[in-house]
Order: sequence, then structure tokens, then C-alpha cells
Amino acid sequence: MSALRLSLFGPFDCRDASGASIALRSRKAEAIIAYLAINRDRNHSRESLAALVWGDKADAQARANLRKTLSRMRRVLPDGGASVLATDASHVALRPESVETDVAEFEELAAAGTPETLERAAEIYQGALLAGLADCGAAYQDWLSAERRRLEELARSVLERLLDHYVVTGAVERAIQIALRLLAVDSLQEGVHRTLIRLYLFQDRIGAAIHQYELCREVLAAELGVEPAPETDKLHAEVQRKLPSGVLTAEPETDDLPERAKLIRTALERRARYRVALTRRPSIAVLPFTVDGDENGYAHLGDGMTEDVITELGRFAEIDVIAPATTFAYRSTKLSASAVGLELGTRYVLEGSLRSRGDGLRVSARLVECDTDRQVWAERYDCAFADVFQIQDELVSGIVGRLAVQIEATETRNTQRRRPEDWQAYDYCIRGWHVLRRVDTAAIAEARKFFEQAVAKDPRYARAYVGLASVNLSEWFCHSWNHWVFGRDEALRHARTAVDLDDNDNRAHCMLGMAELYSGDYEAARLRLLKALRLNPNDADVLAHVSFAMALIGEHDLAVETGRNALRLSPHHPEWYDTFTGIAFFAARLYDEAIETMAAAPETTCVTPAFIAASYAHLERDAAIDRYRQAVYRHYRQQLARGDFTEDTSCVDWLLGLDPFRRAEDAAHYEAGLRKAGFE
Repeated sequence: MSALRLSLFGPFDCRDASGASIALRSRKAEAIIAYLAINRDRNHSRESLAALVWGDKADAQARANLRKTLSRMRRVLPDGGASVLATDASHVALRPESVETDVAEFEELAAAGTPETLERAAEIYQGALLAGLADCGAAYQDWLSAERRRLEELARSVLERLLDHYVVTGAVERAIQIALRLLAVDSLQEGVHRTLIRLYLFQDRIGAAIHQYELCREVLAAELGVEPAPETDKLHAEVQRKLPSGVLTAEPETDDLPERAKLIRTALERRARYRVALTRRPSIAVLPFTVDGDENGYAHLGDGMTEDVITELGRFAEIDVIAPATTFAYRSTKLSASAVGLELGTRYVLEGSLRSRGDGLRVSARLVECDTDRQVWAERYDCAFADVFQIQDELVSGIVGRLAVQIEATETRNTQRRRPEDWQAYDYCIRGWHVLRRVDTAAIAEARKFFEQAVAKDPRYARAYVGLASVNLSEWFCHSWNHWVFGRDEALRHARTAVDLDDNDNRAHCMLGMAELYSGDYEAARLRLLKALRLNPNDADVLAHVSFAMALIGEHDLAVETGRNALRLSPHHPEWYDTFTGIAFFAARLYDEAIETMAAAPETTCVTPAFIAASYAHLERDAAIDRYRQAVYRHYRQQLARGDFTEDTSCVDWLLGLDPFRRAEDAAHYEAGLRKAGFE
């Protein structure tokens, strides 16, 4: 254990190993020990250290001041400073093993670059380095200013990487908080303003989106004397079109939901609990296949290869397979494959790369055992683009042979989904899934075009129809609550076509089951979703959908089991997982688990805060309800103002209609919670 703990972000703070505060009694002493701690990898000459802090004094006086300050420091440091300071007649240093600093921890976490380490790094960075420290000499202030800029840039990089991660995984609420922090660091980042506006639109927070545009316009005019870019104005016009008829302005909406740091810590703890279960069976994480020299725009192909390998491995119940949404979060990490596996709790990690070679590809892959960092299997393939499916089959066979010898390669081949007849159809399809991970209406429209192009190239490619059905469901779930009246038949038609073309595609059965669920055919939906589970028990997206659907159908035990499995296999999951599985916990009367799951993403959909409020109400914990009820009413009033529902629709009737439970007792349980929470 270190003898000293220094907190250097924000005001200076020094504590011993027991946590007791140590008062160094002078700004100069604080400045010296902070400088030594940040530069603890080398010795410092007494002349340079004295000149740094007392540069306005004569050399002899400066060195005398340094001696006096070091002497005073030893009086208050543990063991008279012997365990902390290393000094001789000409040099001064801190003993690196005896001192911990938040700056060093922040830099290490940022360098690791995983979602969890970035979250922790963002939490540590709570202000400028040594805020309030002054009068330490011009040379010291120059060093301090340069260090502040360096760490501020690193903090900006951390926040930008976190924002990218949250946007890609659909973690809208967390992305909003990170975007706000980025703008607090630099309010002139117009791209971040646009991202924040899109995130508010996703949550149907029109007033907040308009307010954010106005803030962007004002700061650009005041600081740079320029107008917003055309892309920003185009986005503003989209926001204006969403205003109800006759409404010209909207008040900004405040975000008074629970504080971010607490929710991040809760999410980290919850992921750690779920990870423990991964050690029971052979488990694997497939990292995103890198694409060397992406001059031809093949990044989406690497993602497609990754998802397809995960899908095929997921068919085997003997192996736990981490979901793509989680492994994609490690795209830019500097950690080794084995370190990522240890963080996720998996026994194995597969990493690979693609390189274009004329009209073909070179695919390389290797399987790493995480505990030993030992490569247990590796292979390299050269193939034409159209033969990439055969390579995927060989990859799966090789991995399964290492992980579960009881599974024969012939069985692997027998469970493959039907492959498209046209290579270009596959390319269009994976491009569609690639853009659909974004959280904006433009992404949905773009994805629809790609899936339509895939169908045009190969009308018998089932996964393209799955994509079209998914687009309809995504548009309704996320963007247009009255859309289902118009999109239901189209979603059903596309999903049925997908199942007819490929009865082994678990995603096709899942999308058809969800479309049948919201068409009121509960029994058909139940059978369809159970088949999707049998076809691939490791597909976390399907598990999350099944969890939610079984909650509405009334099979609570299965809803809870599949929900927990979804969270276990995808620790860095999209936020809609939290709502879908949280509703399953609510339906099963597991109110604390429902709150813990949904509170980390409290506005994923307009019903999320309603289920949180109802859970609190059933627990008779009324103090926390008001903020969630207000969030629901904001969405409710917006929908009525748009004319999406009749004016005499009460808030309770609106909520009950959005998520119709099959069993009367489940609907009554939900309604009772809403009434207790003060909804009318």
C-alpha cells in the first residue's frame, strides 16, 4: 500500500495510507510535491527545482528556501518523509512505489482505452490540475499551464471516445451527459452540439433540442463571429418540423434525473456481477476484425465478419459468446486481446484482420487463451470476396474444435444460415446493419435504402428482409409512437418473408415474433420467439427482445432468465436492453432489480421512467417518483400536441396502450403502480 495519496485534479489534497488528511501548510510545498509526483520517473536537481519555484530569488536564497520547505514537509509526511522522499546533496525525487496520484491513475485508464476504463477516467477528471494554486513563480506557472492543457486534451480525448462508444451502442442518456461535459470543456465544438441535438431528438425532447441549437448559434457568433454550418441549420429545420402545429418556441427542458457519477458506478458494479457467471462454461469474445488500409471503405466488412462469426458461434449452447455491441466497444483499445478477455471475464478471445488484395481478401485470425496469454490456434486465408462465407465457416469450426470438442464440424455446417447468392447483396446488408447502430432518424432512412438494395440484388436473401422488418420496428420503438398503425403490416410482411426464405435464421424469427406481439397475436409471438432462442441461445439482442416479450405475454420466469442472460453476454449493451429487461424484472415483481437496471438509462424510451416510477410506487418509496413522473408527462404532452393521440386520452391509458400486457392481472399490476405513482 502506498504511503501517500495525492489528489491533484481540482484543489490540492494530500492523505496518508489510512485516509487521514495531511496539511503541508504552504502553497510552495504543495507545488513541489505535486511537481515531483507528476514527474516521478526521474530525479530532479536541487538547482532546477529551486529555480522552478523561486526563480525570482538569487540562487543561494532559492536553494535555502527549498531546504527549509523540504524540512517542513518531512515533519508532516509519514515516517518523517523517509518512505516518500528520496534526497541527497544534489537531487530530490519521490519514491514512485510509495505515492499514488489521481493524475497517474487517470493517464493509465485513458491509455487502456476500454469502455470501463474510460468511464473511470472521466469520473476521475473533476477539474483543472491544481485549481487555485497561485503565486509559485513564473516558471512554475508556465509548467502548470502546459500540464493543464495536456491533461485537458487527454480528458477531451477520453470524453470523445466515450461519446462515440455511447452513440454506437445506443446509450443515449449517458451520451447526453458526456456531450454536455465536452461542451463544458470547449463550447465551440459544433459537431458535439449537433450530436447533442440528435440525442435530444431521439428522446423526443424538442424543447431541449431547440435550446441547444440556440446555444450553439450564440456561442459561435460571440466567440468566432460566424453562423452555424449548413449541416447544423439543416438539423435545426428538422427539429422545427417536429414542433406541434402553432408552436413557435419551446422552453428548454432540464435534466434532473439521478447524478451521472452514481449511475456509472452502479452500471460498473452491475456488469461486474454479471461477468462472474461467464466462468461456468467456455466463453469467448470476438473482437472487431481490423481492416488494414481502409482506402476502399471496407470497415463495414470487418464489422460484418465479426457479427457473422459471433452469430454462428452463438448457436452452440455449450459456449458463452459475448455480444457484438460489447466487443465493438473495444475497437480502439490499446489493451492486449488477453487483457480485454480478462476484463470481460471470458476464457478466450478471437482477434482478426482483413486486408484487401486486388479482387479478394486476406483474412487472418488467432485465438488467445486469456489466463495464460497463449495463442492456441491461428489461421490465415486468401479468398475472393464471394468466398468470405466459407472462411467464416472454417473459423467457427476451428474455434469450436478448441472450445468444445464434442461439437462436430459437420454439425457446424448443418446449422449455417442460408448465404446470399449475390456478394453485393451481402455487402449492402452489412452496410445497413452498420449504420443502424446510430441513434438518429437519418440512420434509419439510410439503413432502409441499403436493405432495399440488398433485396434488389438478391430477392431470396433472408437477412435483408430481417433488416427491413427491423427498420420498421426501430422507427416505431424509437422515433414515432403512432408509426405502428402504418408500419405493422409492412414489418409482418418482411419478417414472414425472411422466415419463409430461411427457417434457420434466429433474427428472422425474433423480428416476426415482435411484430406478432404488437399485432396482438401473443401465442404466435411466443412460439416464434422460443424458436429464435433454440436456434441461437447466445444472441444477446434476441435474448433482450424475448425478455421483454415474455414479460408482456406473462411468462415471468423466462422473461427474467433471458433478461439476465442478455445483460451477462453483453455488459456494454445498447440502452434499450435496460428498458426491455427492466420491464421483465418489473413484471416479475423484482422492483429493486428493475430500478437498478433502468435507472442507468432512464429515458431510453418514453415508457422507461414510467416503469421506474411504478417500481418505486410498489416499494412505497415516494420520494424518488416525482422526477420520473415529470419525464413521462413531458413525452405525453408532446404526443398529444402532435395529434398522435386523441385529446381525451389519459396518461395512464396512453401508457397501458403502448405496452399491452396479455394477462389482466399483469395489466392491473402495472396500472396500480402508475396510479400509486400519481399518474392520471
